[in-house]
Amino acid sequence: METNNQSVYFFMNKLATLSTFFLVIFFGCTKITPDTSIILAEYTLGTGGDCTGAVVAGRYVADTAVSAENTVTITVDVSVPGPYWITTNTANGISFSQVSTFSATGPQTAVLTATGTPLDTGMTNFTLRALNGLADSCTFSVQIIKGIPPHYYLTCFLNGVYRNFSDSAGAANGNIPGPSGSAGFYVSGRDTVTSTGEKIEFGVASTMNIGSGIYTDTSSTYAYFSYADSLAQTWLVNNGTDPTFTVVVTSANAINVQGTFSGVIKKSQGTVTDTIAVTNGIFSVPVK
Repeated sequence: METNNQSVYFFMNKLATLSTFFLVIFFGCTKITPDTSIILAEYTLGTGGDCTGAVVAGRYVADTAVSAENTVTITVDVSVPGPYWITTNTANGISFSQVSTFSATGPQTAVLTATGTPLDTGMTNFTLRALNGLADSCTFSVQIIKGIPPHYYLTCFLNGVYRNFSDSAGAANGNIPGPSGSAGFYVSGRDTVTSTGEKIEFGVASTMNIGSGIYTDTSSTYAYFSYADSLAQTWLVNNGTDPTFTVVVTSANAINVQGTFSGVIKKSQGTVTDTIAVTNGIFSVPVK
């Protein structure tokens, strides 16, 4: 019995020794030698001002995660080609970064992709830094817009061209003045292509809530319409003796308003007589 105990002890001791040996082989003796032959890129971004040639792409909607389409393209001055890593701070829930390689010197472009989910609307500023460049930085801005649920919409045709103004669309109905200066019924929305800056605002001027009905620009409870184009020019209802603009409210409650709109608008700047035909306008937007 004593001999058997000694044999078991010897076997267990050997097993422990071998286990320790293999653990050392697999986990304790691995040595990673850095590749010192890799030369990182050297480049400049700017001197703290706006990033050179910064072009922001994609739509940035509050509470909606960004995708691969949300990027910013910048131009940098490369003095030494090689791998680079450029990133920004995290602001309003998102950030931008890119890891790639510059293959030539001189002005080169880098496309940084956004990650995250915007938290709130408004203009958001980012500081871009070269993590392996010359430690300088520059800034650029992104406009975060308010989204609209899928079952809401605000669209029309302007001179026969389909337009979607559903971004940040909403309505008011009551004692809140609209662009007319009067309270009543008011709808607004921005172009879904955020870089254009175009928007429409329209409604029915009244001192109280507006219900279902047909309203024109010549009625006592009159309809109005305003369109701001990409050149910041304003187009308004061309008032006259005959109705030129009509807003039809088919449903109005505390949550949602629906209806149609159509008519003719004229450029308000100077003596220009150009007009735009607004046709097939439809809306279903939330009351805010």
